[in-house]
Amino acid sequence: MLPEIIVHDSLRVLTSAQLAESFKTDSKTINRNFQRNQNQFELGVHYFALTGEDLKTFKGERQNDVTLKYVSVLYLWTEKGAFLHAQFSKSKQAKEAYRALIDSYYTMLEKPLTEKSQGLTISLADFQNLESRLVALENQMHEVTLHSGEQLRLRKAVNERVYQLAEQKGARRVLFRALYSAIKERYQVGSYRDVKQHQLQDALSFVAKWGGEAS
Repeated sequence: MLPEIIVHDSLRVLTSAQLAESFKTDSKTINRNFQRNQNQFELGVHYFALTGEDLKTFKGERQNDVTLKYVSVLYLWTEKGAFLHAQFSKSKQAKEAYRALIDSYYTMLEKPLTEKSQGLTISLADFQNLESRLVALENQMHEVTLHSGEQLRLRKAVNERVYQLAEQKGARRVLFRALYSAIKERYQVGSYRDVKQHQLQDALSFVAKWGGEAS
């Protein structure tokens, strides 16, 4: 069953509750992922935040929606915002749900049925536009850096490798500096935190195989 269609600022959007239901999770998880990665979300691009009279009006139009009862700030997620949530969830199910939302909600074309056709049609131009939007979103996601949990995984890998290579504290300090320097040089970043998400597995493998060479 498709979510209730909500249009804000000429864009189709989903509430946190709707997005959570589509991803088979809960609103707390959606909000937690947002808080942990808030620097990746841009207001007006990935989401809208309704407060005050705007929120009051929104609630008034949906008086039977119990998920809105105690909400003081309502987040509405755009197609791009849903894409980020799908990536941050690290769930195959969420990514599949995102694809379904693209097909059936965010880009659904409202065209009248003809006498000869009993389904919605999509033109080549519409299809190419949808395809280019997906490519643009995937390119954007290619630049997303490690979130806090992934940063922790990389730090743990560094710690494990350094302790494997040296037992003395003095030697470990040197190795820590050398390994973090090697990571920054390999991925051309100012900090290990700036490693891209799609590079995480490569980074973990690099750390595990690192032999203690100074950069």
